Amino acid sequence: MKSIGVKNYLKKETFRTFSIAFLFALIYLITHFNESFLLNISNALFVIAAVYIVVGGTRYIRNVGLFKTFSYFAYKRRWKHGIGTDGELHPMSLADYTVNIIMDEKRQKPVMFPLCIGGGCTALSALLSFLHFQL
Repeated sequence: MKSIGVKNYLKKETFRTFSIAFLFALIYLITHFNESFLLNISNALFVIAAVYIVVGGTRYIRNVGLFKTFSYFAYKRRWKHGIGTDGELHPMSLADYTVNIIMDEKRQKPVMFPLCIGGGCTALSALLSFLHFQL
């Protein structure tokens, strides 16, 4: 049986993202201790949601946004200098580069999981905040 150590958990992105979000939420709870419990939980969930939405948004921008163009220009520069060309006679067009390199599922990081967690935590935070102000 394979033992799972702390190093293996720290390498996983979902664990790191959760740890950072939980740390920010804990810092918020420590600094705002005198307010009501329901509002503290609501705001801590919103902090966690904000971290997950920022992570998901930056991954989305990196996967399909402006970074795609920057990556293509770096590829063309490497091709001109003969570094890592794999015997290509001509550089790929931007469309071919996007399909073959950028959209390769091995190179993309998951986007839907952090955005769904962020949206769910935001909705739960809004519900708890609404309940707090109605009571």
